[in-house]
Amino acid sequence: MTAPDPAAPATPGNARAPKFLGVVNLSPESMVRDSIVGGPDEALARTRALRAEGVDVIDLGGRSITPDAPCIDDDEEQRRLAPTARRLRDESILFSVDTWSPETAIAALGWGADMINFTGQDATAEMLDAIARAGASLVLTYMPYGNAYDMRTRPRTRPPADLVGEILGFLGPRASAARAAGIDEVILDPNLGIIHPETDDFEKIHLQLEIVWQTERLRSLGHPLLFYAARKPERLARIMMASAVLHAGPEYVRTHEPGLLRALLQVADRKAT
Repeated sequence: MTAPDPAAPATPGNARAPKFLGVVNLSPESMVRDSIVGGPDEALARTRALRAEGVDVIDLGGRSITPDAPCIDDDEEQRRLAPTARRLRDESILFSVDTWSPETAIAALGWGADMINFTGQDATAEMLDAIARAGASLVLTYMPYGNAYDMRTRPRTRPPADLVGEILGFLGPRASAARAAGIDEVILDPNLGIIHPETDDFEKIHLQLEIVWQTERLRSLGHPLLFYAARKPERLARIMMASAVLHAGPEYVRTHEPGLLRALLQVADRKAT
């Protein structure tokens, strides 16, 4: 994986166009129903549709973070992911695997993953070494609750007065460890998507925007950023959140709706000409 092309079209705010990670879910319990596929054939069809809308990397998920979804183990996660991952590899399609399991991450590298989108709290030395040897990229996510399953049973903690400061303190040492292990591209995700289920909608959007508005502080760690264009129930809310994410200018954006983001980029291009 490489950083976005400097010659790419401008995004809002005069930043470079981000690379898009398009979501393909092999977890039938996922909340975003149109992202769910039943296996390699359906996944390839969705992949082609996403790529036609400008997606650069397919982000495969095998576990749902929906609060009432059944919990599955690593073996089931890998059973769901492996056939589709191998199919994408055979089609020479860039893909990442979204997981909080170091064991699944290592397995994904064997399937040909170009990126590990790690949503757990602690990467193991074995996992970091495997990513480095594979020459893959690594996304590190701010995750104060361990993982999305652990978060269900842990009491919600009060957001810190300086949320971005806590994110920097969490991600900084982990990014340094990943680079020390020999991983060339370490991408930081401040986590706009995995939020404690007891957080109401008003606080959720406040927390998300608090992070987006302080993007320059996140850049102080010197790594590319990945933001999730959070999928809101109402279309106007989705457009507004996607617009805020694009204005922040991250190098990567994870999305279920690349067409919406491309439409916003086209509006920005028209304004710039």
